[in-house]
Amino acid sequence: MQKLYIFLLVFCQMCFLKIADVGADFSLEEEVTAMKSQMSVMQGKIDVLERKVYSQEDKIIEQQTQKHAYERRIQELESQSTQQPQAPVAPSMPSRVPGTKWIPDIGAVADVVLTVDHAKTDDEGGNRISLRELELVLGSNVDPYSRLDATVSFSDSEEPSLEEAYLTRFGLPLETTARIGKFLPKVGKVLGVHRDSLDTVDEPLVITKFFGAEGMSKSGFDLTKMVNIPWPITHQLTFGVLEGGNGEDGTAFGTARKRPTLYAHLKNYFDMSDRTGLEVGFSPMFGSKDEGANLDVRVLGVDATLVHHLSANQDLKFQAEAFNLDRKKTIDDEGNSLGGNFWGTYGLVDFRFHPQWATGFRYDYVEPVDNPADNPKSMDMGYTGYLAFHQSEFARWRLQYTHTDLSTGKGDDTVYLQGTFAIGEHKHKLQ
Repeated sequence: MQKLYIFLLVFCQMCFLKIADVGADFSLEEEVTAMKSQMSVMQGKIDVLERKVYSQEDKIIEQQTQKHAYERRIQELESQSTQQPQAPVAPSMPSRVPGTKWIPDIGAVADVVLTVDHAKTDDEGGNRISLRELELVLGSNVDPYSRLDATVSFSDSEEPSLEEAYLTRFGLPLETTARIGKFLPKVGKVLGVHRDSLDTVDEPLVITKFFGAEGMSKSGFDLTKMVNIPWPITHQLTFGVLEGGNGEDGTAFGTARKRPTLYAHLKNYFDMSDRTGLEVGFSPMFGSKDEGANLDVRVLGVDATLVHHLSANQDLKFQAEAFNLDRKKTIDDEGNSLGGNFWGTYGLVDFRFHPQWATGFRYDYVEPVDNPADNPKSMDMGYTGYLAFHQSEFARWRLQYTHTDLSTGKGDDTVYLQGTFAIGEHKHKLQ
């Protein structure tokens, strides 16, 4: 009996140890499985970090390459400036460092417009899809003190044209900056920008009627200086001289190009609060209506822009310009008045209610210079509403409706669908 008791005791102990070993095996397998899962997650994180490191290394290499190129260029210019020639010699182009290539900034902006217009005339792509404009933009620093920029325009309905080509010279005496060549004048808010920077598909009526269908791009020279006054307002003053004449179909000045047009612009900006900024500008222009030497045409312009940031993603902008055109009154052979005192203005409200969406309204009023004497009204008025979708920084879509009451007594209704796309250095600017 005692032997049987000992046998049963030993048997129970062996069973208990066996069960314990099986439980230990199960616990060990679970731990190994958990560790393998954690190692897989850690390996994924390591792969992500390695890709980021490689990306940062590529950017560092690119920046270092650009830095070395600039350092070589600076050393080249410094060595040339310290060389003292023994005798006067003819100027020559600076030599390039072997292996160094200076490629200009290159960009392109395409402006595609679908126009639905009930008018009988087919002006600039009416009632069809038109590549209204393709701007090829080139620019680069000539040296540490100057930069050359050029814009060439192509269209499916017009011949290629040179919109701008000018040299900007920095660091002149009295801290001024100069431009020489062909450029858009710094007058008001619309005359000095390209179409891709407008809030609407087309320019306001006062711009197209007085200065031309796309404003005035003229050859000339101007000087710009920041006026440092101990006052919480920023001032910028510009003086310029342009060749005479208007833009396409403009009527403010005459057709003679040899009589220059003088202009100035004073821009003033100050912060009204942390969220609100106000810009006010004044622009006088003086030119000639014919080949006479007298500056018998005077244009006075005033502009104002108020921007209020409602939130991080919402902006409200109010913009307005007014021009007074004073010309000596004359009558042509057909009885049309070609002179006198004329007014033109527009007001625009733009609401950016979403990072990608904006809507707005523009009112236009202008008194035509070439208004026939028998016209029932002496002004053109326009009403424009639009909705814009900013697909990205480089692509924008805009739907616009415009109703115009003409001085001839007729009305015009136009619907636009516009797509603006940019590549390269000339990126589309969000408003």
